[in-house]
Amino acid sequence: MTTLILLAGGIGKRAGLGIPKQYYNLEGKMIIEHTLERISRVSGISSIILVSNPAFVETAEELKRSYPKISKVTLGGNTRNESLLNGFQEVENGEEKVIVHDAVRPFTPTWVFEKILEGLNEKDVITTVNPITGNLIELDGEKVKRIHDRSRYAIGEAPTGYRYRALKKTLELAVKKDYLNTIPHDILLAMKAGFEVHTLNCNCFNLKITFKEDLKIAKALIKLLEEDN
Repeated sequence: MTTLILLAGGIGKRAGLGIPKQYYNLEGKMIIEHTLERISRVSGISSIILVSNPAFVETAEELKRSYPKISKVTLGGNTRNESLLNGFQEVENGEEKVIVHDAVRPFTPTWVFEKILEGLNEKDVITTVNPITGNLIELDGEKVKRIHDRSRYAIGEAPTGYRYRALKKTLELAVKKDYLNTIPHDILLAMKAGFEVHTLNCNCFNLKITFKEDLKIAKALIKLLEEDN
């Protein structure tokens, strides 16, 4: 079976909305609700651990009552990696696979989760990427220094899937050797723990709502999806 850790512990400072963006109301529902609705449709995901901003725990508990796949709510940490650790500590021992996802990615196609789950039958770690479509420019101040071959690079996204034992070893080593918060992302932690991180090329619209301007795109897409249904 598979548990999904949904990271919703951030404060959303860059969006400037006055509240964490995952709890911002977008077309009648909070952004996190749009994400939860999509995740809940993935049959291979049996439970969700919701890692909440501490100031919104009551809201998270209300979501738990509305979305049956949410098995537990826990508090976010001071960093993304701390929040992931807090979420992983709530995963049942003996779980087979764990997926880590961002609460502010409400449009990730369900097939992405399904492909990751399938891939984890053979691989320890799989993360989602998207191709770079523009020029990859290295800067020297305000000047162009060089243009790189974009085929060698990709945009890192979410979700990321782990075999349970791989994520367990990754986080245990990071805590034991005290680099949990000095390395910025969990896939780098996994690589430091000795795991190869494989990629799933999404090649799809997988918007992470980060800035206020992203809300306009999200609103338009939600309306379009409603019309299609």
